[in-house]
Amino acid sequence: MKEVFDEVVEVLSRGEKAALSTIVSSKGSLPMSKKAKMLVKRDGTFTGTVGGGCLEADVWAEAREVMELASPRLQRFILTEKHAGDEGLNCGGNVEIFTEPVKTGPMQEVFEAIRRLHETRGIGLLATLVSGPAGTEGGKLLVTAGGETVGSLGDPVLDDRIRLDTDIEITENLLRVVTLEHEGAETRVFIESIWPAPQLFLFGGGHVAKAIARLADTVGFRIIVVDDRPAFANHERFPEADEVVVDAFDEVVGKLPIDGSSYLVAVTRGHQWDQPVIEQAVWTDAAYIGMIGSRRKIALMWKNLEEKGVPRHLLERVHAPIGMEIGADTPEEIAVSIMAELIEFRRSGGKPAHLLSTVKESAGTGGLRR
Repeated sequence: MKEVFDEVVEVLSRGEKAALSTIVSSKGSLPMSKKAKMLVKRDGTFTGTVGGGCLEADVWAEAREVMELASPRLQRFILTEKHAGDEGLNCGGNVEIFTEPVKTGPMQEVFEAIRRLHETRGIGLLATLVSGPAGTEGGKLLVTAGGETVGSLGDPVLDDRIRLDTDIEITENLLRVVTLEHEGAETRVFIESIWPAPQLFLFGGGHVAKAIARLADTVGFRIIVVDDRPAFANHERFPEADEVVVDAFDEVVGKLPIDGSSYLVAVTRGHQWDQPVIEQAVWTDAAYIGMIGSRRKIALMWKNLEEKGVPRHLLERVHAPIGMEIGADTPEEIAVSIMAELIEFRRSGGKPAHLLSTVKESAGTGGLRR
């Protein structure tokens, strides 16, 4: 998602034509996540995906038309065997996709603000008017967690209704279509969250960490490798890492930018190094904390940490032994089991600690929540 938003900004800065397609509602089985976007450029290349197969081909063709006509369009695609014909789709259901031309002006301001949020790991809510009075579609309003707004849906009344809707809680997987009655007409607004990429802190630079980093990079995690040995924490060993940190394990956690979308994984060279990491990690706002090791050694560590004053309820936050039970043996197989657990936690709505407190109230009349 971040790549699509960033590419929109790049396209606008170059003054090129493009069209952005977004899944706004769906029913039944889809060929991919409901949170999907595809940016189609003038030369026919595209960034992102809305599902592949004949659906993606149809949406690509739709985007090409919208790009030339410079007029947004909301279209429903039916994905059942009856309507798939010779394409033989392996899914069923229907999906609404909003396709809009990429334009300079207010849209550019909104997407540049989204990029700034990504750079600062901020959160926000993006509202797009997908159906309303002719000529109003495509209006965008970004509301940040701090209450700042960029852009407009085209009417201050609509802006206020979205901005002050206290039933909207900003979560990573927020997707919603809100139907509003406004000036005698039905208006539909698509709402989605702007959320920082999950960041994975790997404590330890050994073989398992190396295998985890390779997998984590392919599924969209920002990777930070931490080790107290320069020979193990470096970009040559971890080319996928966004950052490498060389520091003592018993001092480093408090120096790291850990937030509510952070995943902490302790895979050091021994439990004497894992223990100080866990002792510090349980007090952070991390969404997920996991540690490798046998149940016997974990039980002994928990006993040691409780004797040092770490409450049991904080230790219960830790996923240990880490990883799904798949009979993993090699570092690469262990990495698969660990990443599978992290993905499951993320996609099943694991309850991450808050990145920020409740969104500030605006004008004393309410505000968005997260």
